[in-house]
Amino acid sequence: MNGTSGKRGGDELETRIGWRMAGLGMETASFVLGGVVIGWLIREAVGGGDFWIIVGAAAGIASGISQLIRGGLKLNRQLDRAAGRRDVGTGSGSKDE
Repeated sequence: MNGTSGKRGGDELETRIGWRMAGLGMETASFVLGGVVIGWLIREAVGGGDFWIIVGAAAGIASGISQLIRGGLKLNRQLDRAAGRRDVGTGSGSKDE
């Protein structure tokens, strides 16, 4: 009985981590959109054509991708730890399966 509840707990943890990974994509998109909006606001305040929108978009893309990579690596480590706990609980001894 303990083995099945441990497996179910591991599956639930993997599902939560998967949803967090999906959320990272939305977070990245919000960084890009935020950069575009800030660039547009600067353009409206200062002038200068579309240059500021492009700069804002580039800054949003750079910060969004940076956050995506950091978050993805963190969640990947959590997923690896969860998989390691699940492998220890099964007692199979082989990681190739």
